[in-house]
Formats: sequence, C-alpha cells, structure tokens
Amino acid sequence: MADQVVLNADPRPGDGKGEARALRRAGRVPAVAYGAGLDAAAAVHVDAADLRHALATDAGENVVIQMDIAGDTHLTMPREIHRHPVRRDVLHVDFVAIDKNVKVTVEIPLHVEGEVEGAVVNQVMNYLTVDVLPLAVPQYFTTTVEGREVGDVVRAGEVELPEGVDLLDDPERTAVTINLPDTTPVDETDEAAEGEAAEGEGAEAAEGGEE
Repeated sequence: MADQVVLNADPRPGDGKGEARALRRAGRVPAVAYGAGLDAAAAVHVDAADLRHALATDAGENVVIQMDIAGDTHLTMPREIHRHPVRRDVLHVDFVAIDKNVKVTVEIPLHVEGEVEGAVVNQVMNYLTVDVLPLAVPQYFTTTVEGREVGDVVRAGEVELPEGVDLLDDPERTAVTINLPDTTPVDETDEAAEGEAAEGEGAEAAEGGEE
C-alpha cells in the first residue's frame, strides 16, 4: 500500500526565475499542479522540508500526496522532479492530480533474494514498470533465485505481482541472470610489460615536448 501524506501548497503570483529564486531562499520549492480535478495547471509553492519528508517515505517518488491548494484538496503524485546537480535539493516539481479509481504508471524497485551456490547472480532490471491504482502502489517487488541453476534467467513476466497490478515491461525481458563467476586467469607478466611500454612512450613524448 502506498504511503499517503498531506502537503500544503500556496498559489504563486508569477512564474519568473527571479520569483523562483526568492522562493527557494525562503525555504520554498516552486511547483506546478495539473491533472484530474484541476481546470488548468496551477503554479504553486510548497515547504522544502515538508516535501523532503514526503519524498523520504518508503514509497519514495511514488508517494501519494493529499495536496491542499487554497482550501481545495487534490490527490497527487510527484512527477518531473528537478534537483540541483550537486546538492540534490529539489528545485522544481510537477504534481499530477490523480483519480484514486484510475490506474497510474509507476516504476517499482525489484528486490532479488536468495543465492545459487557457485554462481554469480546479476540483476539486470532494478525496476519494473506497471499500471496500478494509486492507493495500492507497492513499495517493491520481490523475486527469488532459490532453486535456480547456472545458466538460468528470471524474466520480467516471472516476477509475481499483486492482484490488480499490470506489468508494462516486455514479459520476456531478462530481469536476472545466473552465471558462473569469471575465473579467467590474469597474466601479471603481460600487465607489467604493458605498463613498462606505456611508461616508455610517456617518456619519449615528454622528451619530444621539451625540444
């Protein structure tokens, strides 16, 4: 079941870059809300700390938010989250208003459990894309490799999904592989020779540059 939190949003009088910077300095995050129940896109701003806490729930970016916009409550989910490239602060976010009775498309983390003796388990898909009702979004899916053998693969369609969850990924797509470990011996002599050759080339290039 998806986490559900409450978030208050205040209307924004404008949408310029100067206003956005001023809002961020004041601890607010510029945002826009659109979708079901909204006649038009609404420019809003939310408290940065409250938003950070909302995104820190187990649901992550799939969190369902009851957003209060000027006294009207809308069920929303965050989309198009823009972050600072270094600090990772949220700079802007789109909130999509949703209908609790209409399925939404989300990416859900895939957890792989178990081991295969003498083999390496390689997870190819970290997420599965599914359609699901907003209030029934699972936190993650789980699959196991117990009982598998070297050379086996787990395909997306083999991951057990709760009732009402529709897989959108190709069911034949490989999600997990089980392989023998790479035991190819490393020839340390060849590596040393390559290193000496590289050093020699570097010295020649340095000498040439001094002329």
